[in-house]
Amino acid sequence: MTRRDVLTIDPTAQIASTAILGNPFRPLLDGRKMTIDTETTIGSGVWIGEYVTIGQGVSIGSDSIIENFAEIQPGAVLGSRVLVTSRARIGSCVTIGDGSIIKGHVDDNARIGTGCRISGDLIHRQLDPSIPWDDPALEEPAPMVEDGAFVGWNSVVVGGVNIGAGSYVCADALITKDVPAGQIAYGRNQCVGPGEWPGALGKSPFFQRRSHRSIAFFRRERHS
Repeated sequence: MTRRDVLTIDPTAQIASTAILGNPFRPLLDGRKMTIDTETTIGSGVWIGEYVTIGQGVSIGSDSIIENFAEIQPGAVLGSRVLVTSRARIGSCVTIGDGSIIKGHVDDNARIGTGCRISGDLIHRQLDPSIPWDDPALEEPAPMVEDGAFVGWNSVVVGGVNIGAGSYVCADALITKDVPAGQIAYGRNQCVGPGEWPGALGKSPFFQRRSHRSIAFFRRERHS
């Protein structure tokens, strides 16, 4: 089921026999077809596990790992040293920066920076559910996560919001507004600085490192 005519695979990549590569997007409900003109590209040292599905036009950077049963839809671009784990799903045309770890659901067109860890869901709002599924009018802005941010277990980030560099979204949070850089977001759109957090999280090395080093560290790492 792998289409070798639309693939560029580095010879050092390791790919399980059950993985599907270059999979086209399903037909749209209104009869249109989503097409991606670029090849599916698998970089050097990439490891792809059992029953992974990788769509047409996906690019996976060097030394990335895609664990068993993960799904990456057409047009997504992953940097180098990206780990996709825990049966994660990455939507179409998503961009993920170097060194990030994806454990949740990332909806279409979302943007994730360098050195991020996403364990929650990044989704669209769907303000008008009466619009037919697959209708172009249904498409809304997707979340953007800046370099070095963390999105915790079972948290949900909704719509075209920005999760600032080095910020921390707590488990089970519901975020529909921007989170400033270096802040802790929790509950429903609540944000505080690490110094105001009453528990151990505020004293975590996660914030101490960011207070002494510019987020440019993550951008330098991307080019190392």
